Amino acid sequence: MDEQAISERLNKIESRLDFLEGKKSRIKHNNEDKSSKKNYSGLAGGIRFLIDKQKFNQPRSVAEIFEELKKENYHYPKKSVEKLLSVNFMKKSKILNRIKEDKKWKYVVRK
Repeated sequence: MDEQAISERLNKIESRLDFLEGKKSRIKHNNEDKSSKKNYSGLAGGIRFLIDKQKFNQPRSVAEIFEELKKENYHYPKKSVEKLLSVNFMKKSKILNRIKEDKKWKYVVRK
């Protein structure tokens, strides 16, 4: 074996030892992977997908959002969409803002 091969092998052994001794956590590694990939599963994922596609740059009613979700193959009841928008995306994570236009509530990305 040459020096480079020995060095690479030692680095692999050291990283395995660090993992076994608890210095490196598998959980941290998984969280890094999740943050790099967006999760678009479920109704909340569908709304995140629409936000990432910039569908909320202009005010949208629940009916419009419902139709956009259907186009992207997210089939959920309109009441569920409305509740998730107001509770999770507006109140908890504060990603969206709600305004009243033409006697209807519309959602838009908070700037």
